[in-house]
Amino acid sequence: VRAETWLSAGVLALLVAVVAGLFVQQYHINPGVVALQPDSRQPASPLEAGPLVPLDAAASGIVAFSAPERFRPETLFEKINGRADLYLEAGFVALQTQRFAVAEAADQWVELFVYDMASAENAFSVFSLQRRQGARDDEVIANAYRTENALFMVHGNYYLEIIGTDDSERLQQVMGTLARKFIDSRGGTAAAPVPGQGLLPEQGREPDSLRLIASNAFGFEGLDRVYTADYRIDGQRLTAFVSERPTSAEAAVLAANYRQALLSFGAVVADATLPVDNATVMQVFDTYEIVFHHGRHLAGVHEADDLTRATALAQQLADHLKRAAGQ
Repeated sequence: VRAETWLSAGVLALLVAVVAGLFVQQYHINPGVVALQPDSRQPASPLEAGPLVPLDAAASGIVAFSAPERFRPETLFEKINGRADLYLEAGFVALQTQRFAVAEAADQWVELFVYDMASAENAFSVFSLQRRQGARDDEVIANAYRTENALFMVHGNYYLEIIGTDDSERLQQVMGTLARKFIDSRGGTAAAPVPGQGLLPEQGREPDSLRLIASNAFGFEGLDRVYTADYRIDGQRLTAFVSERPTSAEAAVLAANYRQALLSFGAVVADATLPVDNATVMQVFDTYEIVFHHGRHLAGVHEADDLTRATALAQQLADHLKRAAGQ
């Protein structure tokens, strides 16, 4: 009986330890993700010095409503728990947030989120992957769009979200003012080209569908810096992708590795001939994946329902890459 009692106590203690470990783990970022981030001893982000936006309350009608809050990779989850990994995997350096109110109506305010993403490509990645459905491009600010109560934009290394308490016209004006003052204080209003522009063909492309997947594209850990865009062919939506690599040899190796990964996921090589050099058609359950490489580019069509349309898009993409290379 004593032996059974000790055994029961031991099992209970083990269960308590496991539950405690799971409880603690949910509040910690994956160490593999943190390891990808800049060392905590790195120089401070420019966001960590001075005000986010220079404001003249009398002239703008906007007043600071809270003190600035600052977050680094190891504390980002405290502000945006549940979404932190998206930013961390894309090269996040620092976040600063602050609330601003309408001077004459303190119950109307916005919160400004400014993410230092270390590069324009990283900033565009989080901007493009989080674009809201039905959003409209801002009429004045470049590389920006609006929803009913928010404005989202990229400027250089920075990704901004300005989110209001309501959808009033006054708060929309406040968002625009804050965005322009941020831009003016960091290099002026000249609009930089969108990263990835020119990698994918324009013909048939759905508006505002260009996206950049910074890492783990399509569930494959080795596939990073992948641009995708959606196309309409005979009324059906398809997704094309391109990733530019340092050398043609690396593009060829990555294409082979991605094909092998698809096979390990249960795909089979389809019996199909394509008018595209170095192309392979993979059938993944009820969809088709076309993978090829051309020069320094890995490219293809992702999860297409129809092979004929996917083949047409793959040929259009291959022809575009050849023209871009002067071939």
